[in-house]
Amino acid sequence: MSNSLERFMLTRRRVLQGAAALSAGAMMGRSAFAAPDTSLSFIGWQYQPEIVDANVKTFMKLYDENVTYELVTGDYHPIAETKLTGGQHVDMLYAEEDRIARWHAAEWIKDLEGQQGIAEIKAGMFPVSVESLSLSDGRMCGLPYYAGYNTFIYNEEHLSKAGVSVPESWDAVLDVCRKLKKDGISEAPYHAMWGQRWPELSWSMFACWYSEGAKVFDENEDFVDEPALRKVLETFQTFYREKLVVEDIMTLPGEGVPSYASGRHTFMVVHDYNHKVANDPAVSKIAGKVRNALMPGATHSTMAWTASYLMGAQPVDEERVWNLLKFFGGKASDGQYHVIKRWALEFGLGSAYKEVMTDPEIVASFSKWRDVNISAKQLELATSRKVGKAIWFPEWDLFMMQKVQEYFRSGSSTDQLVTELAAKATELKAQYQ
Repeated sequence: MSNSLERFMLTRRRVLQGAAALSAGAMMGRSAFAAPDTSLSFIGWQYQPEIVDANVKTFMKLYDENVTYELVTGDYHPIAETKLTGGQHVDMLYAEEDRIARWHAAEWIKDLEGQQGIAEIKAGMFPVSVESLSLSDGRMCGLPYYAGYNTFIYNEEHLSKAGVSVPESWDAVLDVCRKLKKDGISEAPYHAMWGQRWPELSWSMFACWYSEGAKVFDENEDFVDEPALRKVLETFQTFYREKLVVEDIMTLPGEGVPSYASGRHTFMVVHDYNHKVANDPAVSKIAGKVRNALMPGATHSTMAWTASYLMGAQPVDEERVWNLLKFFGGKASDGQYHVIKRWALEFGLGSAYKEVMTDPEIVASFSKWRDVNISAKQLELATSRKVGKAIWFPEWDLFMMQKVQEYFRSGSSTDQLVTELAAKATELKAQYQ
């Protein structure tokens, strides 16, 4: 079981060896009509690259096109930035929302305002996703790859054995974890993504900060030191000090999901699509026992985000690249959501489009592994990380993760940590002015 899950997670974020550039044109061959001689260039991260390649082939057949798809292995965003800095031509590429403003300011990508049908596309999305995909001045820069949020899941069998209900505050989570450990039900009841990568500790911390009502940054992009922020930090430091989390939580593979699926833990804050993995009997020992609840905390909010497909600043042909973006990040010319619907049905990835998330087939599929009513309520309460639009934010974010990990491990002063986080934000803002 554990080997199966490790293989599953490896496939999700695998690092393929060998040639990274796949010429879809060469694989497909020519259609009845001559595709353009100049191919569109598309680079992407290491999530299901075989399926991405198949999607490229479908696009080429449908549009009589020529595309070269390059898989970027390793830490995607820094590698992509290195490629762009070096002058590599890219027509379409992936990015998380915190890179959009940075890459636009560097003139590596262009906004999508004025493209045919853009107003209708925006009208069909959830507002939180439109905000995620737009610059601070409102110009939309990307089409959605998927839309997600961090969810609070729990093993209902553990709570039943302990005779406790789902905790609704972080104090209650701490108390229940202590009882679960004392009663021998779970040695490490609390679990989360605490690895030092952009979709792990950063997203987990912001989700929990928002759940307690912390601003983290205000409207002027100044760091906010407030009781809600400190409460979350100190609660998690207590989890680590009292060994209510596994000692190696900061270095676990697969975003900590294989460890959770082993049945060792009770609670986890994790990407919503990984709830599907935890309830998959092919890879999880606790399939069918994992339920979702609203995030604990004063506001029950969480962090929501929308990953994106972006258009390079100097597309080979703007109309052709716009077709590629719409095929992957929306409806194709035949009216179908070819890519987005497949991600939803096969992997549980949510969509920025209202039409997709109300599709009866997708609703039925999602209902098999999570309470969709709770999910809908959680999305209503979710918070978009607006500070992610600041061009300096990725550097602060990495600094924050390093310092927070040190804080958990060392048991050092909260005063010292928040002082360092505030100072780093001030320093970076000044550098980028």
